[in-house]
Amino acid sequence: MCCLCIFLFSYPSISQSGQMGSSDSTWLDQTIEEIVVTGTRYKLPVENSGKTIFKLTKKDIERNAGKTLADLINEVPGVHIDGNYGSPGTNVSYFVRGGRNKSTLILIDGIPMNDPSAITPFFDLRLLSLNQVESIEILKGGLSTLYGTGAAAAVINITLKDAEAQNHRGVVDLNYGSYNTFNAHVSRDGNFNGIRYLVSASNLFSQGFSSALDTNQVQEFDKDGINKRNSILKLGYDFTEKFSLNGLVSFDAFEVDFDNGAFSDAENMQFGELLKVGLKPRYVYKRGVLELKTMYSFNTNRFEGVFPIAYKGRNLQLDLNNKHQLTNRLTSFAGVELQQLNYEEEPLQTFDNTKFSSIAPYGSFLYQVTDAFNIHAGLRLNNHSTYGSNWVYNLNPNYTISATKATKIKLYSSVSSSYITPTGFQLFSFLGNQELEPEESLNYEIGTGIFWDQRFSWNLAFFTREENNTIGFVSEFDDEGNFIGGTYQNVVGTRNVSGVETDFKYDISKKYTFAGNYTLLNDPELASEFYRIPKHKIGFTFDMQPVEQTTISIKYTQVGARDIFDFGSFSELTLDSYSLFDVFANYSLMNDTLEIYGALNNILDKDFVGVHGFTTRGRNFSFGLRFSRF
Repeated sequence: MCCLCIFLFSYPSISQSGQMGSSDSTWLDQTIEEIVVTGTRYKLPVENSGKTIFKLTKKDIERNAGKTLADLINEVPGVHIDGNYGSPGTNVSYFVRGGRNKSTLILIDGIPMNDPSAITPFFDLRLLSLNQVESIEILKGGLSTLYGTGAAAAVINITLKDAEAQNHRGVVDLNYGSYNTFNAHVSRDGNFNGIRYLVSASNLFSQGFSSALDTNQVQEFDKDGINKRNSILKLGYDFTEKFSLNGLVSFDAFEVDFDNGAFSDAENMQFGELLKVGLKPRYVYKRGVLELKTMYSFNTNRFEGVFPIAYKGRNLQLDLNNKHQLTNRLTSFAGVELQQLNYEEEPLQTFDNTKFSSIAPYGSFLYQVTDAFNIHAGLRLNNHSTYGSNWVYNLNPNYTISATKATKIKLYSSVSSSYITPTGFQLFSFLGNQELEPEESLNYEIGTGIFWDQRFSWNLAFFTREENNTIGFVSEFDDEGNFIGGTYQNVVGTRNVSGVETDFKYDISKKYTFAGNYTLLNDPELASEFYRIPKHKIGFTFDMQPVEQTTISIKYTQVGARDIFDFGSFSELTLDSYSLFDVFANYSLMNDTLEIYGALNNILDKDFVGVHGFTTRGRNFSFGLRFSRF
């Protein structure tokens, strides 16, 4: 780490000018405060997007220094992260619009990521460092047409930082907090003889506290902490004004202590590693862009303790796509995606006999019927080596009314189908079933938004989703009621999810901003369909700059009651709702070269239950320094 710091700040700050690729000259690339791309894979102003998209910018991320990626995503309307208030390093689950991990697809720089060795398809958010993230877009609703399997309830697109400095810039960020938590981050980016580069490394250590809740007090439970390391190298070069090449190599690893379950202490360890290698050539021509996104990832998960086991996964992604402006009002986006996954489970399965792949051609059109009305429509054919072919589609009209010169009103609706393919574990493990069919869902959404003078925005969305062919583990018992095994099967029946989301943001003045959100899910007849998912969730944020160079952010979060199944009593329980207050402040000096920041979370020291049988954080703090030099 010390050697890297010396490199970051000793390199001479010589101005280097490199060729920059020309931008796409279409009506889509408008200059506006907030541009989103996840909903259509076109650049669109947020008020012209016919989807519910919530964007966390670089400024939003910097105002949450000391928090984790899961903490930040948990504050987005319609999203609930389960486990993020536990001991540092606790495994987390993400629920969006009533969908579980497998229903939300995680993208990194626009490329789908998941763990081929996991029981259900998901990406472990603990692997990433928030220091490496530039922005996050959360798209609600199904969009398997553009992104493939897993995009049934939402897509979370995490964009990593790129080289921004035209000269050379070094950044050091150090912070310390409760539970003996220390986080160090260093990075260097710039342009050297036309080569854009970013090199970054970080290390997080926390002594933590007991993950399991100790109710007997007979013997004090031991502490459960985390040690996490992240490193990334990004390179880019513009060979001509039209052709550019970008590359990525990153390595993420953590070691986590974890207990034996609810109310049960143990000295278990999990070791996780993820290596990613990516290459993205891009060619810009007069009326479009041709791009190839490639990513190869290799991950390992090893568990030591009561149940020692090890998994390995391989994931190859290739996405060749072309955006083409057919006319002034009609733009196409078409491509073909190849995915190959396999996993290894020592000593039961090897990579040789767990491989499966899919190849999926897809296409979509964005048609600007008038200046106010546009339609986005798409179709994808999925061809899977195990389960065969499957069609998905989406149709998304959007109408924007210019009520006044400064006010726009957006009306939109969408219907889309999505799917979730079985994982390698569900297909090939000793519990697997190669006759499984993919899970399918049908999504409907209708919403509106009001945008006034770039100072006020308000969104309201009603949604419903119908899920079929849900994959679940079906247990088998003998005549005396003893468990004798089981397998994964497509569960007969339909799961219906519906609800409403609303959020607003008001810039009261240049110094004061107030924002809020509320999410309501339907109350199903079967509580088991929504175990651990709150029916209500509320959030408010008040940002202010009372004096120059100073920012203060106050946040309030209320999580509603959740139904769970308690395996100790073998009965259903309801966890009480809870409310939390957090505050963050930072002060910039030396012409924004140095920032001093700090946070106090759970200010009222609320005692609450996040996950049954496990602990939660009381009042906790963090403070740090961020130094940037050009």
